[in-house]
This record gives sequence, C-alpha cells and structure tokens, in this order.
Amino acid sequence: MATIQQTPHAYTGPAILAGGYRIFFLGGALWAVLALLFWLVYITGIAGNLGANQDMLAWHAHELVYGYGGAVVAGFALTAIPNWTGRTPVRGTELGLLFALWFIARVLAVLLLYGWGADHPRAVAEIGFFILFVLLAAREIIGGGNWRNLKIVGVFLLLGAAALVANIQRLDGLVELSIVPWQTGLSVLLLLICIIGGRIIPAFTANWMRSQNMVNLPVMFAPFDGVAIGAAAVTLTAYLLGVDGLALVVTAGVTALLHFVRLYRWRGWKTLSSPIVFILHVSYFWVPTGFLLLALAASGILSEIAAIHAFAIGGVGSTTLAVMTRASLGHAGLPLANSTLLSSIYLSINLAAITRITAALWPQQYENFLSLSGLLWAVAFAMFLVKFTPLALRRP
Repeated sequence: MATIQQTPHAYTGPAILAGGYRIFFLGGALWAVLALLFWLVYITGIAGNLGANQDMLAWHAHELVYGYGGAVVAGFALTAIPNWTGRTPVRGTELGLLFALWFIARVLAVLLLYGWGADHPRAVAEIGFFILFVLLAAREIIGGGNWRNLKIVGVFLLLGAAALVANIQRLDGLVELSIVPWQTGLSVLLLLICIIGGRIIPAFTANWMRSQNMVNLPVMFAPFDGVAIGAAAVTLTAYLLGVDGLALVVTAGVTALLHFVRLYRWRGWKTLSSPIVFILHVSYFWVPTGFLLLALAASGILSEIAAIHAFAIGGVGSTTLAVMTRASLGHAGLPLANSTLLSSIYLSINLAAITRITAALWPQQYENFLSLSGLLWAVAFAMFLVKFTPLALRRP
C-alpha cells in the first residue's frame, strides 16, 4: 500500500471519511485502549460490579478479536483494495455507514458491562458490519476485475462467518454450536497475517534494501510459502477441532519450523537500522513462536495461554500496529521515516506480548505481569492515537 489512488473526482466530504484507514485505524486503536482498560479494571477488582452480568473473559476476547480485529481488517482492506483495482476508495456515506455499525456494536458492548440494554441489538449491529464489509470488499475487487485477490475476500468471509457464529453463541438459548467462538476469529486473523504478510514483508524489505544498495534480497512468494500457509491452516483447524497430544505437537511443531524458515528467507536481520521495516519481521516472528508454544502446550510443558497471547498480542497486535503506522504515513504523503515515537510504539507492543507470556509462565507473579502487559498494550495504542489522529483529520 503506497498511496491512495488519485481519481478525477475530488472528495469534499468529512476528512475522517476520506479513506478506510482514517476512521477504522483510529476507531480500532481507541477501542484497543478502552477494551483493555475495562478488562484491567475488572481483573484488578477496582470497578466493583462492572461486568457482573457478563462472562468477562468472553467479552474481553470477543471485543479484541472481532471489535479491534474487525476494525483493523476493514481499514486495511478498504485502503489496499483501491491500489489493487485502481478504483475510487470506498468513502463518504458508505464508509460512514459501515463504521456506524461497528461503532454501535462497541457502544452497546460497553453498556452491557453496566447491565444496560440487551445483547441482541449489539449482535445485529456487529453482524451487519461484517456483512456490509464483505459485500463492499467483494464489489470493489469484482468491479475492478482483480480476480487474483478475490480469494482474500474468502478469508474476510471466514472472519465474518466466525463473528456470526460467535454472536449466535453469545445469545443464550438461541442455539448451541460446537465451535470455539473467539479462537476461530483469532485463527482467521492469523491466516490473514500469513497470507498478506507473505506479500508485503518481503516486498517492503526488498524496496528498502535496494535503497541501501544491498544484495541478496528477500525471497518473494514461492511454492514454499503456500506450503507454510497450508500447514498453518491445518494446525489451526486441528486446534479448533480439539485435537491434542502428539498429533498437535507434531503439526504445530512442523508449522513453527516452516514459518521460522519463511522468516529467514525474508532477510529481516539486514533491516535492523530501519525500525519501520524491521518491525514487520519482529511482528511475524510471533507467528512461528506461537505455533512453537502451542506444540509445547500440547505436550503439557506449559499453558496454552502463552501460545494464545503470542498469537494475539505479538502476532495480531504488533503486526497490525506495524501496518497501521506504515499505511498512515504513506497515505498521508509523508516519508516512511523512523522516529522515537514509532520505535516506542513498536517496543511497547512487543513488551506487552513478552510480559503477558511471562505471566502465563510465572504463576507467582501472574497478576503483576498481567497488569503490566495490559498497560503496555494500552500505551502502545495511545501513542498511535497521539501520532496519527492529526493525520487522519487532515484534508486529503
């Protein structure tokens, strides 16, 4: 994603609705802070009866996977698709309607924490958001004749289907489905990272290396990458189906190895002097690390929670922040220059992953590391908001 495609039709609406990355990256980042703070307030007992009528663990996981994750995926897709198709970006009223559905679902989720309202309107708004998002993405890709990227819409559809099932399960007594709700959404997000990361990480790395007159460029997408992605899909499916023991140890272990090799082929160590490029490799490092921790969990050596948070905070959190910062600078027409604030964002989110895994591995200090991890996560996204809110509100 370099810059939004220039079109002959000047946009005169609100600046925040000029592109998907503006409103959804800001909304997602704000929700990442607020949802995590609600969780911290709950687990520390500060708020008394907050969430007394909710399964707070399910609320926490759902809102970060489908709330934050849904916003960032929509922001990325609606920003990248115009560069794939050459079409005018989705903006203005259509973008505002899509965001309104997402925003209503988040507001209603907060009200439920205080015992106000019912869960059905929240579920309807969230399902409506995913349906409209998938339809818009499909329309733009088909309209632009960009059939090569139509399969990405299939992954978006999987995320929407997972959200649909998750919401149905949260509506007590409606129907019982044998699927793990937020884990399915997290798995789809990881697959998106494996697919899209395999395109942008070696490409951006190669571009930077050429600018530095370096040789031995990253290996671009090849059959090996397809094998690695397929292995990830098999392992995640096995995990979701409840496969455990030796079978999961082997599949997760092999998947970890494949993705460590994949990461090596991208020559990330050569980009150490450029944090905005190096962070892409650091973020992807959490994918094979998560599979390795999953294999260790299946063998009984450590808690599955360590693997889940390697995926969620390291894989999803760090990768999305890496892409959000880069895309926001590029689409604002600013140079992809490193800064202390950017480095602080990247450091904070990765320390959040490390401390959360430490909490799972060190029961005696669980609450301390858990709280520290949550604060580091919130700080990372708060710094993003400080840096990029002015850019999102600036006229295109």
